[in-house]
Amino acid sequence: PVCGIFLQPFLVGIKRGILISLGLVIFWLLLDFLYLSKLESTNKSNLELEQIASIGGDFDLIGKDGKKYNIASFMGKPFLIFFGFASCPDICPYGLTMISSVLDSLDKDSNKISAVFVTLDPERDDYKKVSEFANIFHEEIIGLSGNQEQVDNAALAWRVYKKKVLLESSDLEYTIDHSSFIYLMDANGKYHTHFPHNVDEEEILKEIETLI
Repeated sequence: PVCGIFLQPFLVGIKRGILISLGLVIFWLLLDFLYLSKLESTNKSNLELEQIASIGGDFDLIGKDGKKYNIASFMGKPFLIFFGFASCPDICPYGLTMISSVLDSLDKDSNKISAVFVTLDPERDDYKKVSEFANIFHEEIIGLSGNQEQVDNAALAWRVYKKKVLLESSDLEYTIDHSSFIYLMDANGKYHTHFPHNVDEEEILKEIETLI
């Protein structure tokens, strides 16, 4: 009985100590997790900013009548640039129609920006074909092509995803799976923002107005 009197407070003390220790461990684990999550989020945001900042760059491509174009050709005013190919069944026509609508809405101010369409399929789209395709949508859209290396370099500079996909039961033989962003660059050729190909026209116009 005497031992029991002294043992009971001792056991209570041990339990209390275990609970306090467990609570501290859980607290520090949660603190560590939250800190690491915040740090990971910050690093991810910084990485995304670095990637965005690196969108764009010089290129050597050919447009209508064999005219050579590079990034300097578009300096001095903002420009929209969109990547696709003339045989594209839906995304490219949709994106080019949107760009055409933007140019029409700008009306007399359309000469304050440039609009560029770069083929990702130089194997089928020479500069004549891509120029004709772009001009179906609007005569002010500049279609550009080049050899495979030149096109690949341009796509890489704008971080455009593209992949050749074979079509076994089609006369087209293959298609190009690709990302579909419309990029808006400022008058110095620096990245400003980008839009999905099915963006609302007003959203593009709103951003252009901040640059002209």
